Amino acid sequence: MKRLLLVLLLAVGFTDEASSAALTIVAGRWPPYVDQSMENKGLAMEIVSSALERAGYQSAFRFEHWPRALEGVEIGIYDIVGTLWRSPDREKRFVFSAPYWVNQIKFLKKKDREVKYENLDDLSGYVIGTVSDYAYGEEFDNARTLIKIPQNHIIQNLSKLHEGDIDLTLGDEMAIRHELAQYMKTGFSEFEFLDKPLASRELYIAVSKQNPNAEKIIADFNRALREMKSDGSFETITKKYQYPMLSE
Repeated sequence: MKRLLLVLLLAVGFTDEASSAALTIVAGRWPPYVDQSMENKGLAMEIVSSALERAGYQSAFRFEHWPRALEGVEIGIYDIVGTLWRSPDREKRFVFSAPYWVNQIKFLKKKDREVKYENLDDLSGYVIGTVSDYAYGEEFDNARTLIKIPQNHIIQNLSKLHEGDIDLTLGDEMAIRHELAQYMKTGFSEFEFLDKPLASRELYIAVSKQNPNAEKIIADFNRALREMKSDGSFETITKKYQYPMLSE
């Protein structure tokens, strides 16, 4: 029964013409990349929608929780995942665009703390604030020598770092700077990132391989993205999302 339902949903979910209706982009809340309260729904959504518009597509946005967002694209309820990192499993299910952003996952500490970091073994003994279900990477997740204290939101970790309850926290550099700008401006003078990132991850849009228009949508997006970077319109968008830098 479940397989039959999936087949029916696939049949009605995908259309024969990619441009016959607005493409629905789905993403989870991730400020400043995706946020309903922000102008143009955030940095990532503004880049993606601008590239699609340039390529001749109309677009509409839907905000959804993982994994329902991915499942919705796979069965044709939505057309595009707006923010996605690549993995071998996902490459079996989706056609990926060229990367349109690079996320820098970095550790954050108080400026008055001396922390040397070249590999994860250097952080043994430090109390590290994490966010539940965040994709830090297999090496970090499997590191048994690290003391990891999970919270639901990065702002909780920033508060604990300020109070001295944890030694470090980590996350996407721009997302952390956004949180500080919104909720803890004193952090710009109090905190600093460790120089070496835990990981650098390219950000993509993706379309289900079940979608007969997947290759065309991705090729059109890639062409428009190249044009945006060439004519300066990409830089114009990104400049609107600048936040104060923390000392390095």
